[in-house]
Amino acid sequence: MLPTADPSHDESHSRAQPCPQAEDDDSAAKYLYELSHDVILFLDRTGKILCINPCGIQLSGYSAEELRGANIFELLVLPEDHSSVRQMLQDAVKGKAREYQVRWRTNEGAIVHFDAASVPRLSANGEFLSTLCTFRDVTERKRAEEELRKSEEKYRDLIEISPDAIYVVDAQGICVLGNRAGAQLAGIPQDELVGTPVTETYLPEEKVRAQKRRDCSRGGFLVRDTRCILSGDSPRHQRPQASRGVVYR
Repeated sequence: MLPTADPSHDESHSRAQPCPQAEDDDSAAKYLYELSHDVILFLDRTGKILCINPCGIQLSGYSAEELRGANIFELLVLPEDHSSVRQMLQDAVKGKAREYQVRWRTNEGAIVHFDAASVPRLSANGEFLSTLCTFRDVTERKRAEEELRKSEEKYRDLIEISPDAIYVVDAQGICVLGNRAGAQLAGIPQDELVGTPVTETYLPEEKVRAQKRRDCSRGGFLVRDTRCILSGDSPRHQRPQASRGVVYR
């Protein structure tokens, strides 16, 4: 039998209660609860922890006794995430399921990021009993995303301050990234450079050669070339340039 919130019990009584065991006919659910690599817990309408599985206990850094009956807002959830979790509980009381993100601060002070989903448990007559929550640890993914974001910012900064004209174009020759020097060389405002076909800056007789260069670059070959670029009404000669396929997306 799954745990049910009983508002008539005080906090000390809740802490003293053993975690309910699954009935024999729910053995599959019991093993899923015990062996899952995701956190599974049950909350009452105020956020009190009724039951939490071994994965949740391990990630939290607290003991089962410390967790059971404790309020998740006071013990685990970061203050910045309180409002979203409170909204989730309000929705659960109304019978609504939710997906959201939440962060815990463990007993050791580490921050754990979760992708979470919650569904209400209702009695046969529709009365709210508790909220079943599953939390998937995505801390490593979040860390990788943040490192990638910082790397991309650094990459864009290096491109922007370069005195050389730099373009990144897709397979159709559309500029998806260009620096200030590139915009000045082409005679195009920088905010208009992205989305502009780079071939528009080529002399007519160079467009075929430019397409061949893009085809070679898509194959991963390093291509060096010289070209003329249209800037205003007159062509300007551009220094030798190099293209590699990784810049074509």
